[in-house]
Amino acid sequence: MDKNQIANLLEGIAMLLALKEGSSLFEVRAYENAARALGSLNGDIAQLAQEGKLKGTPGLGPTIIKRIEEALDTGHITLYDELRANTPPIKLEMLRIAGLGPKKINAIYEQLHITGIAELEQACKEDKVAQLPNFGKKTQDKILQGIALLAQHEGRFLYPVAEHEAEQMRAALLTCPEIVRLQVGGSLRRRRETVKDIDMVVSVADEASSDVGRAIMDFFVKQPSVQVVTGKGDTKSSVVLSSGIAMDLRLVNDSQFPYTLHHFTGSREHHIALRRRALSVNITINDYGMFRGKDPHGELIACKHEADIYAALGMAYIEPELREDMGEIEAAVNGSLPTLVQESDLRGVLHAHSTWSDGQNTIREMAEACIARGYSYLGLTDHSKVAAYAGGLDEQRLRQQHEEIDRLNDEFAGRFCIFKGIECDILRDGTLDFSDDVLASLDFVVASIHSNFNLSLAEQTQRMLRAIANPYVDIIGHPTGRLLLGRAGYPIDMEAVIEAAATHGVCIEINANPSRLDLDWRFVRLARDRGIKVPIDPDAHSLTGLDDMRYGIGIGRKGWLRANDVLNTLETEALLHFFQTRRSK
Repeated sequence: MDKNQIANLLEGIAMLLALKEGSSLFEVRAYENAARALGSLNGDIAQLAQEGKLKGTPGLGPTIIKRIEEALDTGHITLYDELRANTPPIKLEMLRIAGLGPKKINAIYEQLHITGIAELEQACKEDKVAQLPNFGKKTQDKILQGIALLAQHEGRFLYPVAEHEAEQMRAALLTCPEIVRLQVGGSLRRRRETVKDIDMVVSVADEASSDVGRAIMDFFVKQPSVQVVTGKGDTKSSVVLSSGIAMDLRLVNDSQFPYTLHHFTGSREHHIALRRRALSVNITINDYGMFRGKDPHGELIACKHEADIYAALGMAYIEPELREDMGEIEAAVNGSLPTLVQESDLRGVLHAHSTWSDGQNTIREMAEACIARGYSYLGLTDHSKVAAYAGGLDEQRLRQQHEEIDRLNDEFAGRFCIFKGIECDILRDGTLDFSDDVLASLDFVVASIHSNFNLSLAEQTQRMLRAIANPYVDIIGHPTGRLLLGRAGYPIDMEAVIEAAATHGVCIEINANPSRLDLDWRFVRLARDRGIKVPIDPDAHSLTGLDDMRYGIGIGRKGWLRANDVLNTLETEALLHFFQTRRSK
């Protein structure tokens, strides 16, 4: 297990303890603090544990270190498993409702004796929840909204959940020597922001006996992460994994692998358009082959890799992220597909927080973590003063922070640069939380909405447009405010926002936090085509948060971004020139 996964388990223990009757607040806080402490550590967790370097870390006592070592040794923590098994299922279900924490969940459970989400919804509609102490009509309405959102996204999982489950299974299956090729398919391979299930395709030698397939399927269904087996055969098995996500494993002969992988990568819309193209050149495609003529049993067109399938149709290879029927077929035919941005193209981070506001690490620690990841710069963007809940900076503390940055830049001179930034709140009327004089003292400004989400579409859009028109706003942060599977974005006309940003030369970020992934990939290409530079940034509040950059890269690729479309692919001097030039205009 990696550091993030263990931190998530510790957070889970804290949450489950908070749901358990009789738990002490001290114990809950201990596990919350431990999860934060773990996230703030730099380096490989297994190596740190092996070398005894966890001992003495604030927030990590002997008991919690034992839990961490257990997770590293076994892949789970017994306490977590026991707490989860003994928690009433409805409490776990209610955790999925945005805005419902342990305290309110316990109150609902104990006073209304709710046993299912449908019962909770009915209790809200009958105003029973509003009458509970410390609830009220507003809380009840939010619970109803959360239930509606839950129903809308039922059975979907955040990308990292599916990725982690798939990676664990992939690593296990690769120990089977009979497997020739193995690849994840489906929406996970296409880097969709949420995933319904996992498709995985494996191949064996064409001459392999059926016993080989049977043995691989036996191995698959007996993996520790498998909770339920819903179907098992020699060529396909279906299971439900520990996270609740379903997974299908399909086994084919190696000569069939590219066709089957392509088919189960999708999307359905891409396949419909591609097969229309195939029929126009007298070719038939299915999940087991590619054939001349309209007979699926006709002459096989031999393909070793997916690229051969596209080549046979007179097309360039289409990366999985682009397979959404959004013009990729035509671009592949006429040779205008983009060379997509890669994580290695990134040169630095432009949205990150430190202990000056609500971050878990110091500026130095964040900078050194960026250096360790091969970056050349860090744009520090702690919160502005109105975000008091997040330790937002006032003018005096901002000046003090700049003095610290100056000292660090002197120390790092020639090998790393820290840019003076701020994540400045956009106020209700579209003005900013600092005066223009203060904003002018910064290298760059990320402007974000963190409040008043319930304005009308027209009001919210006008609010954003006014902020974009401010000459000191360089980047719009998480432009819709959405939290995937948790909170719909505020109403806003993104096309109008993109048009205004293009007019004023303002960038719009892809916030790479996997719970946000905002700007939505469906608008990313529109921003790109209007000439907007799109920074890909982690909104990191800890060292491990810096690693979220790769999730943002997936969204950038889905949005057809090339390296030169992404702001933080610029080298340090070029980036500084970019900010100075746009402000001088």
